[in-house]
Amino acid sequence: MALRNCTLLSKRAINFFSRAKPEIISHPCRLLHTEFAKVTQVQQGGSPRFIGVSSGFLNSGCSFSRRGFATALAEGTDQQHSGKTKQEDASVDAAWPNEAWSDVAKEIFHQLNAGTENGDWKRHPGYLRTGERRLYSRNISEQGKGFEYAIFLNKKEQRATCVCQFGPYLQGPPGHVHGGALATMLDAVIGTCVHDALEGFWLTANLNINYKKPVPLGSTALFHAKVVRQDGRKGYLSAYVTSADGQTTLCEATSLFIKLSREQIEKANKHLPQDSQSNTTAK
Repeated sequence: MALRNCTLLSKRAINFFSRAKPEIISHPCRLLHTEFAKVTQVQQGGSPRFIGVSSGFLNSGCSFSRRGFATALAEGTDQQHSGKTKQEDASVDAAWPNEAWSDVAKEIFHQLNAGTENGDWKRHPGYLRTGERRLYSRNISEQGKGFEYAIFLNKKEQRATCVCQFGPYLQGPPGHVHGGALATMLDAVIGTCVHDALEGFWLTANLNINYKKPVPLGSTALFHAKVVRQDGRKGYLSAYVTSADGQTTLCEATSLFIKLSREQIEKANKHLPQDSQSNTTAK
């Protein structure tokens, strides 16, 4: 049976849809919720089954596949457990596709997110905070205007992959992304990679970038970073950026990160707000 004409319902999925309220279920999960009454009586056991349903709601303009279902189900479950929707939360995990993401960016996200199912990869949360202090790469609250991205990490392989869509507020040359915006994302992806792969708290010592091609505004790019080696408190990393299809190299980079000593961390903590100090705990 074609995947687009059926849906995989397991005991977990049925339990979720039977308890969840429509307003906390994200699209495309909400599409399934509206059709759930048609199939809820068919599957009562715990074994997954393919259940034939009308393909109309599966073909309603969204790319719906097993990985998309897994992503939407996890997102809806997280919201249900938190007891509040994203709109009600002061700190929103922005490392999920929103309405401003292009179909290309969403498809890449779902492909990367599917890699988290076996435990080798994990998605790095990215919080959009509304307070006075904000992460530089997530300081624009209006969807689609700045950086729209999600980072995925593989600790065993010491690698990171990021899908990023560049909004109109990141313009440099007319119609293209500012080189500093690309540098920001390179530093963010490389920095996230080194903090996940190596113990301790690391800061950028240098970042060398070779720009290969201009990047159009509104386009989606893929960032790849990996740890090359560690030499004491020095961490050497490399990275490159490609077009969404992986066929064009947009820029390449190498970077040196320095691991802070316990004394340096304690000194830095004296100048940080109390709620920020947990992020710089020495390991």
